[in-house]
Amino acid sequence: MKVRTFSQSLPLQRINQRDIAERAGVSISTVSRVLNNVPGISPELRHHVMGIATELGYYDSASTARLEHIGLFTTTFNPGSDLDTFNTDILQGVEGECRQHDIQLSYSILEENKTGTAFMLKKIRERQVEGALLISVNEREIVEQLLNLNIPTALINVDQSDLPVDTFLPDNFGGGLQATRHLIAQGHRHILHITKPTTVNRRTLYRRNEGYRSALQEADIPFDPRLVIECPLGVEHVQNTLRDLLTSGEILFTAIFCANDASAIGAMRALQEAGLRVPEDVSVIGFDDIPTASLLTPSLTTMRVDCKEMGLLATRRLIDRYHRPEATPARVEIATQLISRQSVGAAPTAERS
Repeated sequence: MKVRTFSQSLPLQRINQRDIAERAGVSISTVSRVLNNVPGISPELRHHVMGIATELGYYDSASTARLEHIGLFTTTFNPGSDLDTFNTDILQGVEGECRQHDIQLSYSILEENKTGTAFMLKKIRERQVEGALLISVNEREIVEQLLNLNIPTALINVDQSDLPVDTFLPDNFGGGLQATRHLIAQGHRHILHITKPTTVNRRTLYRRNEGYRSALQEADIPFDPRLVIECPLGVEHVQNTLRDLLTSGEILFTAIFCANDASAIGAMRALQEAGLRVPEDVSVIGFDDIPTASLLTPSLTTMRVDCKEMGLLATRRLIDRYHRPEATPARVEIATQLISRQSVGAAPTAERS
């Protein structure tokens, strides 16, 4: 909100909700609720805040109040890396929407521990950001504290389904289901799934695992826990893990569903090292559709996620949440799209029969 006051001794001055909140000794969210005439504010507090707003030169509050500063927080961010474009694509959507509405955007990378939580809350208090976007920040405590501070918040690629907060994420279950169905349609019945350890707090990835298991069930293929490999999803981690598995010769499979594209690249490297052909001997499908996926040999079949759209929609909802803090929390799952390339083929004849 841009409001100007006129003074003989001062130039035109920009007054915003942060100024009112600091002078009144309340949160920016409280100021927003008062200026937008939202129910639930005591008459005494409303009178106090409006008095400060008037003193500072505020006017026409209901029609001019707007979100001015968003803080974006994430735990993983490697701009320039083709293997980590998920968050950078989300950021493009967020930045584009912020430019449309003349909103300042600042972002921080957090450590995944209590130090990171304290750092984020400290930055929010110091900068007095008026809204928070959390990308891939899975710590429940952070979300709870933001809600307790009455900071308008939206989660991106985070699954905290039991908390009353706006959430935007891929359709991870549907994507896992469709990816596995695609392999089954090619005649594969022994399908390896590579995912993160269940001890890691990533509900989003576990939903992809649930989609994998559901596809097996509907095709009357018995679930074999030995065909679920849990390890870090980086290229080298997966390559080393699958190399050891292939060397042992204990588990037979003709296809691999990987929880992301980086792990699919690691899997393809391990298969090629072992003298196996993709897709003639083993088919591979990934998830996310990073730019490198189409450049591999063979090119990678994968599930595409429109991360830019996800960031854009989350930002729009945060702007709306700022003006309507009482609105019912929304949960939006962005549909995934199967991108069929060269890394998936028909199962070997013995497997099909």
